[in-house]
Amino acid sequence: MRQILIFLFILISSVALGQKHLIGLQGGLNFTNFTSKENFENTTSRTGFIGGITYDFMLTEKYRIGVDILYSQRGVKDKFILIDDFGTYMGEVDTEMNYDYLSIPIKFGYELGGKIKLIPKIGIVPAIAIKAEMTSPTVDGNGFVTGQETIDHTDYVSKFDFGGMVEFGIETELTKNIIFCSNLNYKHSLTTFSNSDYFDGQNMRHYGFSVAVGLKYKLNK
Repeated sequence: MRQILIFLFILISSVALGQKHLIGLQGGLNFTNFTSKENFENTTSRTGFIGGITYDFMLTEKYRIGVDILYSQRGVKDKFILIDDFGTYMGEVDTEMNYDYLSIPIKFGYELGGKIKLIPKIGIVPAIAIKAEMTSPTVDGNGFVTGQETIDHTDYVSKFDFGGMVEFGIETELTKNIIFCSNLNYKHSLTTFSNSDYFDGQNMRHYGFSVAVGLKYKLNK
């Protein structure tokens, strides 16, 4: 993480040498799931929030480097089938596995188009786990749901996550210095958030899409 902060400091400090940079805010939705060695058979994607600060440094008129600092909610919803001691089906209960991260995507992009710019990007996504929780129903001895409980797993999941991403962005100028932006991207973790203390041996990795909109302010040299 120290190396990432040093890189960000150098990148932001280099603004004085560039022609143009963009600073903005964005917000949107994450649609995420995870892979594992042994599949969780009944999982569905979690819909969560993603948003924060964006920064783009224009290397040339067409090429740019972007760095975002985002709050990113990931996870899944899962269904567990209840069966009593005699093998009788008792129903299903929903469980949520939620993981929140401070995400720092670092992206390289190229502009296409004129007034409406199309901007494909590729990049890496370092992230730090902020919160990990599992929420599930409580069940009595007869298989009846009596409530729900949330268990904090923050101290057990791997704290650092590293992934890759591809993104497709659109930008258009509203005024000389204010830009409306939107993007769709796909991210997949290269490291696992499971470990010897959390689902040992499952090799669990986040993946998912996000869609976001925002505004950027253009500063010229």
